[in-house]
Amino acid sequence: MTPEARFRAYIQAFNATDWEALQGYYAPDVRLVIGNGTELNGRAAIVDFYGQVKRQTRRTIEIVQCFADGQTLAAEIESEFLAIENAPDFAVRPMAKGDRYYLNSFVFYDFEGEQYTRIRAATFRREYRSAAGG
Repeated sequence: MTPEARFRAYIQAFNATDWEALQGYYAPDVRLVIGNGTELNGRAAIVDFYGQVKRQTRRTIEIVQCFADGQTLAAEIESEFLAIENAPDFAVRPMAKGDRYYLNSFVFYDFEGEQYTRIRAATFRREYRSAAGG
């Protein structure tokens, strides 16, 4: 499987909330730095973090484009977060049920074989839409 095809399958597993499949994409000692600078180390930390995100929001990711060179894959992704409950301590900003938050990010995935070893994300566009219209 090409790195690009593997990435598309990875995003599909994420959108489906398939934690078991998702873990298989990560090396045991994977390191992730998300767009706000938070660093997560290891499979369990990453899956636990995304589990909390998915308990508070319905997050879906769309791939704008991706390409790989050597042992690194680069992608532009668009994420939508729809708050399914009030989330005053949400990772990005407080959200009320029904609020939507959109992010465009650049992400870089270093990989060895079939597993990601290091992931870095940088957000370049944010948009917040309150369910209350404010």
